[in-house]
Amino acid sequence: MQISVEKLPDAVTRVVLSGPLDIKGAAAVELPFTTATSANERVVVDVAEVDYVASIGLRLLVSAARTVSRRGGRLVLCHTTENVSKVLAMSGLSQMLPSFPTLEEAVAAVRQPA
Repeated sequence: MQISVEKLPDAVTRVVLSGPLDIKGAAAVELPFTTATSANERVVVDVAEVDYVASIGLRLLVSAARTVSRRGGRLVLCHTTENVSKVLAMSGLSQMLPSFPTLEEAVAAVRQPA
């Protein structure tokens, strides 16, 4: 699992994850992911290169979304693959972790009040 963090205009943070978000992947990115998401109020998590999400990966995403939300911010996903979309739908987390097909739509969503 790889992670990169990019600052976009208007105080939007883009976090790009790549690889399986399983127990090993979640452990590998937990500290930088938590650091990046807890310090920002507008977060877009790009999951285009995430092909698998285990329950521990969902926990990481949900925890970050809650942290951002408590500060009045918003965390959304973009470029969600079919497999990740299915996991979100089956787990009932689609509302908590909204997903957008493009980066532009995700950025527009986090700019809206939570």
